[in-house]
Amino acid sequence: MTTTGRDRHLRRQAVVPLLLSATTVASVVVAGLLGRPVWAAALGAGLCLGYWALEALAWRRAAAAPFGAALGVALGGMVLRFVLVLGVLILVGVFARPDFATAALAFLASFSVYVGVRLFTYPLAPGTAHQADAR
Repeated sequence: MTTTGRDRHLRRQAVVPLLLSATTVASVVVAGLLGRPVWAAALGAGLCLGYWALEALAWRRAAAAPFGAALGVALGGMVLRFVLVLGVLILVGVFARPDFATAALAFLASFSVYVGVRLFTYPLAPGTAHQADAR
């Protein structure tokens, strides 16, 4: 059975949320074994899933827009992702100060996995910016 480029792309898109879900489960298990609050680990690692979802939404919206609007959508998505993560971590720090470290470390671990997987899942384009034609 042969697969088309579209099928491979769809499979590639499923890798990130599956690995982030596995990272969330791993964070919860580690937090439970270490006697740390499981809810904080789930929230911290789950924040990365929210980060990914907002990034995917911004990319889809930007891809369908003209260049100027796409730039605005991409920048708006970046700000929204930053506000989501920082806002939730600040709320945890204010209302559950002892559990902040667990949430922050779970997010950091999940985000590290996300960035690494993203590099291999979405490789750079074959050409580089230095290969542009000057006519």
